[in-house]
Amino acid sequence: MPEESNTVGERALELLAEHGYGPTNEIEGCTTEELAQLEAEFGVELPAAYRSCMLHIGKSTNGFLRGSEFTYPAPKYQREFAEDSIERWDDLEFSLKETDFVFRGLQGSSFWFFNTEDGDDPPVYLYMEDTEPELVADTFSEWLFNEIRNKGEKRD
Repeated sequence: MPEESNTVGERALELLAEHGYGPTNEIEGCTTEELAQLEAEFGVELPAAYRSCMLHIGKSTNGFLRGSEFTYPAPKYQREFAEDSIERWDDLEFSLKETDFVFRGLQGSSFWFFNTEDGDDPPVYLYMEDTEPELVADTFSEWLFNEIRNKGEKRD
């Protein structure tokens, strides 16, 4: 397993505090054991950017992305929800690859995922109900930082 890169997680923590989700002591990361459980359960190696994010903010984001399933243990269940959603549409020619990892879900009809084989900071795709997935960010870190900036309130 590659050495942990703290850059993404540390920057996410800073941005959360800067955009109204602080104080940082109210934000909690996952343990390495919890991430190892995810990897074992899905038979993948999680990308460094996602691991770093989850180690810093993966268990409690103090309201960031409230209403969606992003924080641990939600990723354990998102793939099943995503596959159920995809199966409802007969004419959809899309299915998740074994190496795709669904890291966020929203009301059972939308989900965000990346392919774990697309590098340390993979592109992020969004699936919404009966449509083919679309690329929404060139990297996971870009997606994460933009979400924090767009959903938070900047504090001076």
